[in-house]
Amino acid sequence: MRFAVKTRAHRAALLGLSVLGALAPAGLRAEKPDVHVTLVAPPQLAAGTRTTVVVEMTLGSGWHVNSHAPAEKFLIPTDVNLTTTQGSLSEIRYPRHVEKRFAFADTAMLVYEGTVRFEADLTLPAGANGDMVVAGTVAFQACNERQCFAPAKLPVDAKVLVVPAPSSGR
Repeated sequence: MRFAVKTRAHRAALLGLSVLGALAPAGLRAEKPDVHVTLVAPPQLAAGTRTTVVVEMTLGSGWHVNSHAPAEKFLIPTDVNLTTTQGSLSEIRYPRHVEKRFAFADTAMLVYEGTVRFEADLTLPAGANGDMVVAGTVAFQACNERQCFAPAKLPVDAKVLVVPAPSSGR
């Protein structure tokens, strides 16, 4: 019998904490940065061709990350790294930042907001074939109007089928 009372007491306490958490003001609830990244690449490419691959970063409303070249040295930049199992990739092309003022900073900051695209050119050699993977990471520090969160790194990857180059048709 004592076990049943203890179990009911635990259930009541857990229920009470759950209700309090649901009723707590939004500012007191734990937040998680609203950041998503996707690698966009064609599903199939011909050997000997070149194309652009894109890492798309989408930040929810009210969120931002520092640009690749922030205004202050102590700020954590957004950094995209990509590798490929076949061919070669150019340097990453970073988009233009937005200059914005925040209540927590004395000077304007250089940030990315909304949806931003980081691009690189993928060049395949004439002899490439089969499955190829483009993979990498996006490192950033997400912030909102009130706080910045710990730096994070999200993985990205895409599988591409490399097919023979079209014949010249002589």
